[in-house]
Amino acid sequence: MDISIIGISAEAEELYRYFLRHRGEGIGSVRQALNMDPDTVEAAAEVLGRLSLLDLTDRHRVVATEPRIGIERLVEQRLDQLNMEIRRVLAARDAIASFVEDQRHGENATPVLDIERVEGLDRVRQRLDDLGFFSYKETLCLHPGGPLSQGAIETALPLDTRSLRRGLAVKAVYHPKALDDPMMASYLRDVVSLGGQIHITEDPMDRMLIFDRSVAVVPINPKESSRGALLVREPGLVSQLVTYFDGVWQAATDFRDFTEPSTGAPLLSELEKRVLAVMATADKDEIAAREIDVSVRTYRRYVADLMARLGAVNRFQAALRAKEENWI
Repeated sequence: MDISIIGISAEAEELYRYFLRHRGEGIGSVRQALNMDPDTVEAAAEVLGRLSLLDLTDRHRVVATEPRIGIERLVEQRLDQLNMEIRRVLAARDAIASFVEDQRHGENATPVLDIERVEGLDRVRQRLDDLGFFSYKETLCLHPGGPLSQGAIETALPLDTRSLRRGLAVKAVYHPKALDDPMMASYLRDVVSLGGQIHITEDPMDRMLIFDRSVAVVPINPKESSRGALLVREPGLVSQLVTYFDGVWQAATDFRDFTEPSTGAPLLSELEKRVLAVMATADKDEIAAREIDVSVRTYRRYVADLMARLGAVNRFQAALRAKEENWI
């Protein structure tokens, strides 16, 4: 039985029961009888006095209120409070009509395409950061120009790293001109080593970013990307842009195939070498992924790719063939 709902704590309940059983005794007798410290006794007595369950006019002769009167009164007071709260909650239904009116107004308004204009390089970068942070599936990118600036690379790499370690897919297509800059080439190798997918194409393409195939970002002016960007959420338009990206992606060449010679031992990233090293020793994918500090999804993607490239039927065989081929 819990009577704390009507404001009586466990200590106050014990004190009230004591004075019901020992009529006319004083506060001083409680401390020893109930083995309570003086502060607890005083605090409980003050609560009971405020609830009119104890008459403390004479603290040497305390009188307890008859339970059928005192407890019933507290129950009624609590019920009144609850009823008042219920009435307040039910009154919130009155707001439905005003919300429905707002909805009707929106439905009757002139339809506009869900396209947001964001001007200024700093504001665009902030919005891209937000979109990347809240993405949960994948990021798609087309980059038709040359290498990114040093500042852009320093901004992009942490975002890509965070996304890939969260298990997101990162797919991007670049023009070969982007590889002319050593810093840019190193950045792309880092992205690939973390599990990102990079393709290279010499075909013309339009600059864009797509998040979770639901939000597309394109420049306001394709020839002056620094002016700002358009954030497109209109499903029909985004679907067309995704279709365009998929076509460019499929026609492009994988980064490794583009940059590595076709004969001899392939150039492996540091992460690929670490994956090969743990493939034959780790009992579980979770342990291996944790050992090389990547997500399980990324680790499995690398394992599948390496096994296919080595023509191996299992992971142990892949590790052996990698040593035979001087991959590691």
